[in-house]
Amino acid sequence: MPSHVLDDVYEHLAELGVDPARVAAMRAGEPVPPPGPDEPLVQVTVVFIPSRLRSYLPEPLPEHEEWRRRNRLPRPGGVAPLHDFLLHRYVELAAALRDGTLPPVLLATPTWMSGHLDPDVLVDRLETCAAAEVEPPPADLAQALLRLPRGRHPAAADRAAKVDSEAARSAARWLAGDGLADPGCGLVWRHMAGGSMVDFGDAEPEHFTEVRLQPELRVTAPTGHRLIDEVLLRQPDGWRSDESGGTLGAWPAMLPSHREVVAVNLLPFLLYGHWGAGLTPAEIAGLELAQGPMGESTAVILAFLLADSVAGVIPLVLRLAARGELPAEAIGRQLALVLRRTWKETRPAVAALTELADAGGHHEVWRILRTLLPAMLPGEGRRITVTHADLVAFAADVARWTGARGEIPVVGEFARSRRKIRFVHECRRLHAQLTGAPS
Repeated sequence: MPSHVLDDVYEHLAELGVDPARVAAMRAGEPVPPPGPDEPLVQVTVVFIPSRLRSYLPEPLPEHEEWRRRNRLPRPGGVAPLHDFLLHRYVELAAALRDGTLPPVLLATPTWMSGHLDPDVLVDRLETCAAAEVEPPPADLAQALLRLPRGRHPAAADRAAKVDSEAARSAARWLAGDGLADPGCGLVWRHMAGGSMVDFGDAEPEHFTEVRLQPELRVTAPTGHRLIDEVLLRQPDGWRSDESGGTLGAWPAMLPSHREVVAVNLLPFLLYGHWGAGLTPAEIAGLELAQGPMGESTAVILAFLLADSVAGVIPLVLRLAARGELPAEAIGRQLALVLRRTWKETRPAVAALTELADAGGHHEVWRILRTLLPAMLPGEGRRITVTHADLVAFAADVARWTGARGEIPVVGEFARSRRKIRFVHECRRLHAQLTGAPS
């Protein structure tokens, strides 16, 4: 950057109110002292075009963005959405303490270990705030509403409607309705091609390098609460944000009635480094206690943990299975993609599934295998390996343990082969179990 451009930058910083001693340190390339308490938080962007200089004068910020700037929150999109919402709560409480406006009780304190909040307790707290003539802070109210159990709560809604406060009226509408409508959640597998990330699509390239999971989140029905619609339910970025990683374990309790939204937000932390899995069973254990549907985002997280045989994943999967909540077919689909598109290997995944079956989850293992096999068996022109034979042999054993029925076409095709190799023998054994045909 030419020196005369930098001079203009330093002069502009001084005009904005940056301490002269700090500007002088910047000019001299020396360590810059920290900002004073009254110094504005500013960011100057300079676009330099040779032989021409243009100045960009920002428009006044909207009120909520000015509040963010004044309280030194990260820029919008600078951290993960759930972490951003959590920071709003922290700053809101700190400001209330500083200004002496803290309400007599916080609405959002959960009443269950899952993070849920009893509807009647919420109304009790709204009554306490109304009696003190204090309106609860916006983020506290938003978090309280998100912690309500799924479904309608008409009795609590009637009580809230009788409380004379704007927060109580908002809560009454939420309690009388169905709460937050389930957002559209999903993911897209992407890979690096020509310096850009592109979708895998239906056909996989023979060679590819970096892989990324792009989260997808679509609000189906806005709530009217800005912090929910624009901050917490913002579309997550597809890359890992280190500033957000320290609070992952708290996220399920922030949305205990919508765990798939939490799973979507966890996806950028799943791939760490080149191909590794950056989440642990402890960080997602709260999903077990939460409510709401489980979909492909939860499934791909569990698939990565199973592919790595991560300690603690088998008990977690068994508990989900015992509740009847395990998305087994989705795990099978995503596990196939994990094994085909990353450096994860099939044998550790089979070992984890074997441990799961031995622990009593054999029916769930079969549901996983039934969707996994068609995507993992070699296609036309592909070499058959020992790993393929081991996978089909394991599937044949599990099918026999569970009494599974229902032909898998690709297995049937291999079973009709005249080749005398172990892989074909195992396909015949599995096909016989599923169809009752002689092996």
